[in-house]
Amino acid sequence: MIWQALFALALASLTVVVHAMGTVELAIPFTGVWKSKNDAQYTSSPVWALTRLVSALLVLHLIEMVFWAAAYTLANVFGDFETSLYYSLKSYTTVGYGDVLPPPQWRLVGPIEAAVGVLMLGWSTGIIVAAVQRIYNMRSK
Repeated sequence: MIWQALFALALASLTVVVHAMGTVELAIPFTGVWKSKNDAQYTSSPVWALTRLVSALLVLHLIEMVFWAAAYTLANVFGDFETSLYYSLKSYTTVGYGDVLPPPQWRLVGPIEAAVGVLMLGWSTGIIVAAVQRIYNMRSK
């Protein structure tokens, strides 16, 4: 049981690093929201900027779920990658249907992935709110 918990905590750490790097290096620059109006690449369409931001964040979350699924597959938690990905998608998003369950010794990984998913989705929500506020502030000046 301790090895499975350490396995999940290592994946949680990887998820946080991936989310931080993806947010700072990809998602935020991709939108153009945090560029000044004097910058030639500043986006003039808030709808397009927010669409790009949300899309980039969704892709980032999908990549993180794929990392969890790949780890499940490598650890032989499930028989194939498709089942691992399905379980990861359910756990990360906290849907948790219960139709695919890991073996008893791996039961801790699902709730840990769910906690990480909630935190990462909350993090993304904060970024979206900050982007909307920045767009609103820039347009009202």
